Amino acid sequence: FFLTAMGKGSNASKIARARADAAKRAQAQGKGGGGKEGMIKRKGGSNQEEAIAKAKAQRELKMQKRAEKEAKKKLEEARKAKERAKVIDKDKKAQSKVYPPPDFIRKCLEQFYTANCPEKLGNLDKIMEKFAGKWSKLEAGLAKSYKDKAPDFCKMYSKK
Repeated sequence: FFLTAMGKGSNASKIARARADAAKRAQAQGKGGGGKEGMIKRKGGSNQEEAIAKAKAQRELKMQKRAEKEAKKKLEEARKAKERAKVIDKDKKAQSKVYPPPDFIRKCLEQFYTANCPEKLGNLDKIMEKFAGKWSKLEAGLAKSYKDKAPDFCKMYSKK
């Protein structure tokens, strides 16, 4: 009835004929044909319950992997948040320091650069201007570049 109502030349009838031909070829090749029966044979199960159980197990495995991936992602985000909090704490501690006057810092930098990097003595005015009031950033940059040799202005001032 379905094929006769559509007409011989319509696209729908061509598609229906192509599907029917494909099912016949699959059945002839031993692939089990189309529909549920064909799916069961292709999946290797002997009955529908086995095929359903197999598909359900595959879905559960996918869901478990997805849950593990999401848990890993959450752990990574928590670790990053903890790192950011540490950086913020360091910044707060640095801001809470009371730094010595700029002329003392200038003398310290002069001594430091004379001993460690004399070619930077010519840039001392620029450095002082750039980091005016931001002494914690200057200390951090020096510590990054010179490690243990870097001056701690507050300690030096307290020893004075």
